[in-house]
Amino acid sequence: MLIFITSSIYFFNKIVDDIKERELSAIKRYGKFLEYISTSNESDIANIFVEDILIENNIIPVIITDDDFNIIEYKNLNESKIKNDSLYLVNVLKKMKTQYEPITVNLSDLNRNIEKKQFIFFKNSYILDLIILAPYFLVIFLLLVLLSLYLVFYYSNKSEKDRLWTGLAKETAHQLGTPLSSLIGWNEYIKSKNKIDKKIVSKEIDKDLNRLKIITDRFSNIGSKPKLIENNISQVITNSINYLKERTSQKIKTKLDLDDVNLKFNEQLFSWVIENLYKNSIDAVSADGKVTIKLVNKKKIVEIDFIDNGKGIRKNEFKTIFNPGFTTKERGWGLGLTLAQRIIENYHKGKIYVHKSTKNIETIIRIELNK
Repeated sequence: MLIFITSSIYFFNKIVDDIKERELSAIKRYGKFLEYISTSNESDIANIFVEDILIENNIIPVIITDDDFNIIEYKNLNESKIKNDSLYLVNVLKKMKTQYEPITVNLSDLNRNIEKKQFIFFKNSYILDLIILAPYFLVIFLLLVLLSLYLVFYYSNKSEKDRLWTGLAKETAHQLGTPLSSLIGWNEYIKSKNKIDKKIVSKEIDKDLNRLKIITDRFSNIGSKPKLIENNISQVITNSINYLKERTSQKIKTKLDLDDVNLKFNEQLFSWVIENLYKNSIDAVSADGKVTIKLVNKKKIVEIDFIDNGKGIRKNEFKTIFNPGFTTKERGWGLGLTLAQRIIENYHKGKIYVHKSTKNIETIIRIELNK
């Protein structure tokens, strides 16, 4: 941008210098012509003809004075202002004196004896003044464009952050809601029964308490740099899917096809990604749909695919589905994939993207993690 502005100013200055030179040359020719007229014995008609041919000045403001600086003649000045303001010509003459040195015209008799002098005062033409101002208008315009882009980016970024925080608050409530509801249910159950099987109740309560701990760990890791510890990623995927399968319709078929791989990752955050992607696949398929989670151990990366035969994703939404607030659900808040992208790309330096999608046939969301 700076190079463009600098080169533009340089270019305009070159044009200005060239036009100034042309205008000065025209005024000098005009002065020479006046000197020629004073010594010429040609007829008036011939003089007028020569003036029309040699002097083509329709834009440069000119005032001619005698040697006492009394105004004799003027050209290319505002006639209406001259009529309405008796001091207009005097004020213009003052400005002309500050802008350029006058051209001196030596008026001679037929024997070329100098009888008197006249002075031609002039200033920049209207066009030249506009060209001089053009770089400043260009800079102002570019600054306004940059300011507009900054404001668009700022408010867009602010709006995205607002959606992120709103979604995060809702996600927190949603995450906490399930184990808390379960604990409330167990509490009511204990109150209503005289005798209870402590082992069964204790086991179920432990599950919910463990779930609360996992949720707490997840949200605490989101705001800080999480520790990446080597672990069996295939087992973590299996555990996460098995936990959700218990709360999913048994008509939906879930298949795990996982290579056995150890990798450095954050278990709490990664399991959150697995849960979000699995839930999305479940929501996308019909009542008797199919979801496959496939892990392939490649030479430099581990590739994890979530494959379903659901309603699919339009091609123009392959990237926007990861934006905060994007959702196709009536009661969704569009944060699951945003968090998944943040966890995979920011914390694990991997990739997550829509690999391909064909409605009711196959949609693949792929995760790539470096070894």
